[in-house]
Amino acid sequence: MTATVPAHAGSWHSLETPLSESIFSLSTLDNMGFDTMTPVQSGAIPLFLKNKDVVVEAVTGSGKTLSFVIPILEKLLRRDEPLKNHEIGAVIITPTRELAQQIHSVFQLFVQDHERVDDIRLGLFIGGSNVLAEDISSFKKEHPRILIGTPGRLEELLTKSGQLVNTKELEVLVMDEADRLLDMGFSKQLSSIIAQLPKQRRTGLFSATMTDAISELVRAGLRNPVRIVVKVEDLANKGAVQRTPATLDIDYLVCDADQKLLQTTRILETELADGEGSRKFIIYFATCAMVDYFYKILSRLPKLKPFSFHSLHGQMDTKRRSATYTSFTELSPAIPAVLLCTDVASRGLDISDLDYVIQVDPPQDPKAFSHRCGRAGRAGRKGRATVILVRGREEVYIDFLKLRKIPIQRRFYIMPDLNLFDNSIAAGDDKEDDKATSIEVKDEGVSEFIQQMRSIVRTDRDISDRAIKAFVSWARAYSKHEASYIFRMQDLDLSRLAMGFGLLKLPKMPELKAQKDKSQFVEEDIDWDTFKYADKMKEAKRLRELKDYQAKQATFNPQQQKKKINSAWSEKADAKERKAVRREKKQAKKEFLKKQAQAEIENKKRQLEEAKEDWEDFAEEERMFKKTKKGKLDKSVFEEMF
Repeated sequence: MTATVPAHAGSWHSLETPLSESIFSLSTLDNMGFDTMTPVQSGAIPLFLKNKDVVVEAVTGSGKTLSFVIPILEKLLRRDEPLKNHEIGAVIITPTRELAQQIHSVFQLFVQDHERVDDIRLGLFIGGSNVLAEDISSFKKEHPRILIGTPGRLEELLTKSGQLVNTKELEVLVMDEADRLLDMGFSKQLSSIIAQLPKQRRTGLFSATMTDAISELVRAGLRNPVRIVVKVEDLANKGAVQRTPATLDIDYLVCDADQKLLQTTRILETELADGEGSRKFIIYFATCAMVDYFYKILSRLPKLKPFSFHSLHGQMDTKRRSATYTSFTELSPAIPAVLLCTDVASRGLDISDLDYVIQVDPPQDPKAFSHRCGRAGRAGRKGRATVILVRGREEVYIDFLKLRKIPIQRRFYIMPDLNLFDNSIAAGDDKEDDKATSIEVKDEGVSEFIQQMRSIVRTDRDISDRAIKAFVSWARAYSKHEASYIFRMQDLDLSRLAMGFGLLKLPKMPELKAQKDKSQFVEEDIDWDTFKYADKMKEAKRLRELKDYQAKQATFNPQQQKKKINSAWSEKADAKERKAVRREKKQAKKEFLKKQAQAEIENKKRQLEEAKEDWEDFAEEERMFKKTKKGKLDKSVFEEMF
């Protein structure tokens, strides 16, 4: 069953089942900027209050969180008998700790000053900073009625606490960002949690996208759910449906591999120079190592000194991640600020005053593109997002996005004086074909920018180590891109990219060995024996290792011949036996390596076949899309096909 959601949602007082006076008396909704309901709220809240299970699919920034926060509070406050002892009334499961903390903070706005706070007390269980024993102790002491947390810790709390948590009176289960929960491999934990809960409950499943795996989860965990789909129409394109908020402008910028970070900095400079420009940014990178390295670089560039830089990724410990997220979100909107991160911050996080999202690296999972962009333009606020692509084959990604209902426009190249340069060339004579290739931009500022980066790297050998680690990690991530028929290592000039990373020398890696022309890379003239670590302990260790190495080199004489020593027959026999064992091991290793090489060849063949199939599917989808544009194919038929 699919519910019809009004295009223009009404006021909170228009709900068929009125909300408690206590929610309005605090003026919490007005303070949050929700003086009226969003479409997803007007669709989901009445159904929840009528004891219906709901499956909600809506674009990011549409107000999904309040769609379950308000019904949960209403249900618990309207109980005939309040919960007691270790009974709980609701469980909210999220894929990440940051999202759990954010949902907890939204609940807290309603709960903290409520006269019946004991009936709706909150418990946040996300692991990481606390061990299970500490969370069990906290549960016993606080008696929370609403549990908010990540799948792993919630499963432990329900199954390994000696039946401490009483779920018999549970009213509501919510799974937020359900597609991400499954993508991250939490299906086993979800099944375990659901098995601990009563069947007579209300369940809400919220996500920005729907997949086959979610459909299976719906069948297993929900009873006759009502499906709510909130779509955004692109009025400029005759009502075409799009998968991003209407208030969000998305564009792409094409440049060469050594210009990507330079263009990123110029976007920041352009916005800063505009009195009404964006002030709060998120910049996405492919790997944790890249976040760490480019944080060191960007935060030290003279032109970006007005910005406050922050970094966030999945390999940080929980406390540091929480502190970073809090410090970034609590900064005044007037202070220019940049958060560098990986996809750990691509889902669910609601940073109310975020203006701009920059994707230096397109996400490995194409579905994550709209989620990344959706951090800006939330709850009706204007936002902007830019993805930076390398000139050449990567430009096909734009067609890929358009076919997936992502409205995206070209952004011109930014020159050293911050003026724009149109580097596009129309492809073919067909005017309806809006694909474009790009020309190379001769930018005099590139070499100066690379030298600036290298001068920062030269201040500390540790930054140079981080640069190499970032470059290697990028290569590994790029080679595993899901859209491998678009993002192919052999189509990139890795030597130019290495220059764009500010590397002082090329690392030893197979991807670079495979690329014959490395003429674009100019190695920095530096004495590696005297290149120091800023950290004194690291530097002392390096000097010890260097001294040991030099001592070994001084005593080593390759011309020296070993003296022949007459030995006993038994020793010769032992030597012969050891030689035979070594020969067997060598042969076994040779056979193993042969099998491994064969397996790699088979794997590569399979990958090539899959890439070919993907490309054929993509080409077919594009052909049907053109037919739809020309009116030769009905739009509903196209949507059903893809």
